[in-house]
Amino acid sequence: MKKTGTILFLILFAVAVLAACGSQKAEPGQTGTAAAHVLPETSPQIVPSQEIEQAPVRIRVFQTSDIHGYLTDTSSGDESTFQYRLAFIAQIVNEARASGEYDDVLLLDGGDIYQGNPVSNLLMGNALRAALDAMDYDAVVLGNHEFDWGVTAWCVDPDATVPAYSLDGFSGDPDIPVLACNLYYAGTGQRVGFTRDYAIVEKAGRRIVLIGFIPDYHGSVLAERIAPYTIDGDLETFAARVREINAAEQPDVTVVLAHAEPRSIAKVLELADVQLVTGGHKHNGIYGISENGVPYIQANCNALGYASATIIVAPDGSVRVEDPLYTPITMNRKVLYDTAENAARLDRTVLSISHAAWEEVRDEMGEVLGYIDTPIRQRGLVSDNGATSAGNWITGLMLRAASSEGVVAAFYNSGGIRKSFEITGGDSQRILTAGDIYTIAPFSNTWLVYELTGAELAQQLINGFVDPDYGDQMSGLKFDYVNHGTKDDPDIEILRITLDNGTEVDIHDEKTLYRVCVSNYSATAAGSVFEHKTPLVPVAEAPIDNLTMILLLRQEARDNGGRISVDTGVRGTLVEESAALDDAA
Repeated sequence: MKKTGTILFLILFAVAVLAACGSQKAEPGQTGTAAAHVLPETSPQIVPSQEIEQAPVRIRVFQTSDIHGYLTDTSSGDESTFQYRLAFIAQIVNEARASGEYDDVLLLDGGDIYQGNPVSNLLMGNALRAALDAMDYDAVVLGNHEFDWGVTAWCVDPDATVPAYSLDGFSGDPDIPVLACNLYYAGTGQRVGFTRDYAIVEKAGRRIVLIGFIPDYHGSVLAERIAPYTIDGDLETFAARVREINAAEQPDVTVVLAHAEPRSIAKVLELADVQLVTGGHKHNGIYGISENGVPYIQANCNALGYASATIIVAPDGSVRVEDPLYTPITMNRKVLYDTAENAARLDRTVLSISHAAWEEVRDEMGEVLGYIDTPIRQRGLVSDNGATSAGNWITGLMLRAASSEGVVAAFYNSGGIRKSFEITGGDSQRILTAGDIYTIAPFSNTWLVYELTGAELAQQLINGFVDPDYGDQMSGLKFDYVNHGTKDDPDIEILRITLDNGTEVDIHDEKTLYRVCVSNYSATAAGSVFEHKTPLVPVAEAPIDNLTMILLLRQEARDNGGRISVDTGVRGTLVEESAALDDAA
């Protein structure tokens, strides 16, 4: 009995010990066999930090350029078919920011933002500044047309940012940097204070330096507007400046913002220094990779589309750019209309800004002046020298405006003609509105009157072949000429000039004077025949082109039952050299 009790006690003790061991739990930090057995199979495993593979950073880049005020294209004259272009692009950017596909988004503009579309012009760019702010642009470069209204008056603040805006229901003062590292005060070598050489933005924890470059704007800006400044357009000097900035800032990524053709810039830079070049000024959507491997992108003008690319920063710091691209948005214009079907396609804030801008100018823009029954075309020649029906039409109005001054001829540059008015859809007529005039002649140039000798008049015609900016469109005369060179490299000889009143001009005469009217843009171009002359009517009293055109067309329509005439007559006639020699003999 005693032996049996002892055995039973030992058995019970052993069971108790085993039970106690089975219920034991490991304390935090404790190790042991029992604790290891109770870890669930799905518990996270500890991996040394050096073995964790980091994902690359993906930054989506969007670029617009040469918007020229086209927040909205109102040229149809029908509010139901207005194209809300910037609201559409804004929504594309919104979707990229929210997609989760990218770690961040970089939004840039290549300059020439405000001048061009009448809605923007009449509001002095307020609507565009509001849209840039709403879209949260990271930086813009200074375009040549930012000088048109006075660069520091409307287009850039003293602290080198986009100026404040005020539009019905919208106001603000953007802190968007305005870049141009090579703009100086003339004759001083001193950098202007109203543009920055570069800006640094942080995207997804990576430092990106944005460097601004502009070409020499003398010749593409009204002379008096650009005269106070010097631009160093040398690309080798710019490449050295890029290296200096990189050395000082040690960025993860370097992007160049240029208001210039981007391929020529990309090919003089090193891929180690610059990972992407964005361009502008040339009004064409392009993209690619230069011979030395530097990618480039450039959006088309008038918000017709956007350029894009993806910057990828690897964990080791190496950078590559994928998918440089230009995407047009007007292939199907109906997606740009403000309709219920397009509600998800248009950014609501930018759309509201667009509506507010139109409300402010609707009455002035919508005034019907009359109708045309012949197209007005900025391209499509009507004579050998490059005259167009639009050029004939505008210079004809110039003649009419200056008739009281005894003017016999008028000149205008084809580059200043920014729109065509077609007659479409089987219609026989097209209505012209005040808004149309602001669109075709958006720059508010003045018309100046000068006196030229017969020899100078002949030289003015020659200059128009060399550079259209001198005034290649004309009215009041016809002329015959010979080209001893080629179309691309002309060598023009004027044979004869006949005024519309029948007067034969002696092309060698340096005494007889003829009064002519010319745009101030052409008159002040370096090397023009007007360069050192004084206009007969003071500049401050000279007529402004678009305002004067509206007054003249109102009267013409009243006098002619609403019809506005269009001149498609010949101006210059090319004569074969053999025929010219026969005439001379």
